Amino acid sequence: MKNTLKYTCVAMVCSLAALAHAEGAPPYLEVTDARLQAPEPANWLLYRGNYGGWGYSPLKSINTDNVGKLTLAWSYATGVAEGHQAPPIVNGAYMYVATPSAQVIAFDARSGNEIWRYKGQVPAEQLLLHPTSRGVALYGDKVYFATPDCKLLALDAKTGKVAWTKSVCEWKNGYYLTLMPLAAKGKIMVGSSGGETGVRGFVAAFDAQTGNEAWRTYTVPGPGEPGNDTWPSGDSYKSGGGSIWITGTYDPQTGLAFWGTGNPAPWPADLRKGDNLYTSSVIALDVETGKIKGHHQYQHNDAWDWDEVSAPLLIDTTFKGKPVKSLVHAGRSGYLWVLERTADKVKYVEAWPFVNNNVVTAVDKKTGRLTYDESKKPGAAKGAAFCPGLWGGKDWPPEAYNPGTGMLYVPANNNMCGVLPQGENVKYKPGELFIGYPLDGVLGSVRVPNPEQTVGELQA
Repeated sequence: MKNTLKYTCVAMVCSLAALAHAEGAPPYLEVTDARLQAPEPANWLLYRGNYGGWGYSPLKSINTDNVGKLTLAWSYATGVAEGHQAPPIVNGAYMYVATPSAQVIAFDARSGNEIWRYKGQVPAEQLLLHPTSRGVALYGDKVYFATPDCKLLALDAKTGKVAWTKSVCEWKNGYYLTLMPLAAKGKIMVGSSGGETGVRGFVAAFDAQTGNEAWRTYTVPGPGEPGNDTWPSGDSYKSGGGSIWITGTYDPQTGLAFWGTGNPAPWPADLRKGDNLYTSSVIALDVETGKIKGHHQYQHNDAWDWDEVSAPLLIDTTFKGKPVKSLVHAGRSGYLWVLERTADKVKYVEAWPFVNNNVVTAVDKKTGRLTYDESKKPGAAKGAAFCPGLWGGKDWPPEAYNPGTGMLYVPANNNMCGVLPQGENVKYKPGELFIGYPLDGVLGSVRVPNPEQTVGELQA
């Protein structure tokens, strides 16, 4: 196929691409910490383009004047009939695409020719709510890939050959991996999915060269750990949820990675008294040690499946006349959060609703703690209707930030509410659903009270 793809790139990457010949794989430029901290505009090396999670490209060649003249350069069918959620990761002439059901495809980005393809195997008997992959990480000369059956793989970036494989968790107990790993300071970090099967969420780091585990930090604290007292119901912490579904953001200046955590389990909040740290929160982890250096819980004792799985965006800005190294997050709760990141804590700054919310009655001005309308809080004792619904004011699709405009862009769900019936006192069984509501009641929970109002919105 004739290559019509045009792009702008920095001199080093362009010169390497120019050296590539028609036969065989093109040269490969190793991915270093320095490159990840300052990615070249021509490449897309991280989940959202940079460590701050901006989802922004500074390239200017395509604009409103010429976008209508673009034509198809090449296309490719992966053959996987599931929803693809992984962004293409681009390093020079190499493009990597992860698909559902544990596959990675390496392309020559200029021609669309397949260079190599890795095909994993998902166990047929695994309880998997969805076989999602949100992408691969690049570091050194390797591609790092997390699989639904709880493995972390290091693949040779040029050949696809497996360098090492490590078991991260036990899929038979309901764990699985969906996120793009986060690479920083010689470590590859991954987090566990599976909140609806009662897993105990965690983030774990592995040595990029050897695959040896460096540390593991649970998002639901155990006995003797700070926050365990927010799980007063016996051993409820062991199946407390707090999944990690989305790649974290990272601040090289402080060495902290910021992760959004999922809902607590089971869903009926009256079955697990307490605030239930660190679910529905952001946690700041020291990349060297895994120690939790700070957190902010968006919703205590979450009853609405308001996972706050998107990592906050790192934006250095001026907020109300004060310089703030901020963490910005558009929440499932329908509240937009502005927090401040420091070397040893996460501070609350301000929050306000960006979509219709009838659950929250007040926000504490000092701590950001929410006050709820208890009549809108479902549980095992009673059902309830509430806004926003289970899909939240913003689901997992991420926000974006443009430093040129100073604008934050949010794919919002407005006026989309929900209702949950009375829950049930479900018992935890490893590897089985641990929701506390009948599945048909969950899937049929969406309500649009006023069909004349907008539902899907792009907000800035």
